[in-house]
Amino acid sequence: MRSVAVTNAKGGVGKSTTAINMAAALVEFDRRVLLVDADPSGNAALGFFPRGAPEVGLADALLEGSGLADVAVATEYPGLDVVAPGQRLGNCSDQMGGVQGLGQGREFRIRRLLKGLAGYDVVIFDTSPVLTPLNVAILYAVSEILIPIDPCVAALAGVRALEDLVRTVGEFRLEFTDAGPLAITGVLITRVDRTLVSKQIEAEVRNYFGPIVHDLVVPASVKFREAYARGVPLIHYDRLGAAATAYRAAASAFLEGRADTAADRDEGREPEYREAS
Repeated sequence: MRSVAVTNAKGGVGKSTTAINMAAALVEFDRRVLLVDADPSGNAALGFFPRGAPEVGLADALLEGSGLADVAVATEYPGLDVVAPGQRLGNCSDQMGGVQGLGQGREFRIRRLLKGLAGYDVVIFDTSPVLTPLNVAILYAVSEILIPIDPCVAALAGVRALEDLVRTVGEFRLEFTDAGPLAITGVLITRVDRTLVSKQIEAEVRNYFGPIVHDLVVPASVKFREAYARGVPLIHYDRLGAAATAYRAAASAFLEGRADTAADRDEGREPEYREAS
């Protein structure tokens, strides 16, 4: 089972949209997928349940000792289940930063939940853009990271901070767990328009990250809002559109197992390639 965090320290980059459509695209490739909404706002879960996300979710698994399978809810797409954040996730993350209760061994809470999970090929975590103990725990648990980036002036600033965190967590993972290295497996440029600024920043992102940047970009489109309001992934709402094509291509690349670590770039090594499990 592979696990990936869709994350960026900057908000408004299409993170939840990417998590929703990557999950839906992977199901089209005959994978069984669990999408875990780890953002208290619940945007990823609302993308499938627009009338209201399930009240029970990740918070209940963390606070009550349930398994992820116990709080997962099936969507109308066979093979795709969703874990909502749950009503208490904001408080839960605060408790993880304390010295009592969830503060004990907080870095490994999500890792324990994943170890008890079976029946899925891929688990996708949609994280909040705020650095919280919960997000750190997710980085301790997953082995891969997908970074959506929108081509704005501050695009790379938040990513560099995220890379520092990934590097630090990766070092602790290797020292204290058997989880293996933490790898950035892809960078997806989202919300792209036709302005000169957008093109210039896209070029900067490709120059900085190199081959792990997906070839196809996700263009900005009003169809994202239309699809979200209907609780339908864009790849189903606008099946032949450029954005749907980009998400399917990103899902295909993910399944090929391409990965690159921050340390590889620092030391000038070639990107690491791994077989998808």
